[in-house]
Amino acid sequence: MMSRIYRPIGIIHTAFTTPENMSIQNAGTNEETGSIDIFPSLAAGLENLRYFSHIILLFHLHE
Repeated sequence: MMSRIYRPIGIIHTAFTTPENMSIQNAGTNEETGSIDIFPSLAAGLENLRYFSHIILLFHLHE
């Protein structure tokens, strides 16, 4: 079996600090926004994303 190693390319920030009132999916709310800080050393690799209408974001929760 082949294994995969995932390395983070950035950090996601939201206003949520606890699970209470947090939507499971973004379709649950239009009021809360967040941001993603891409590590500067990897930002150039994402430059052409502006030509796409959607991306798939894989994330790992830290808690």
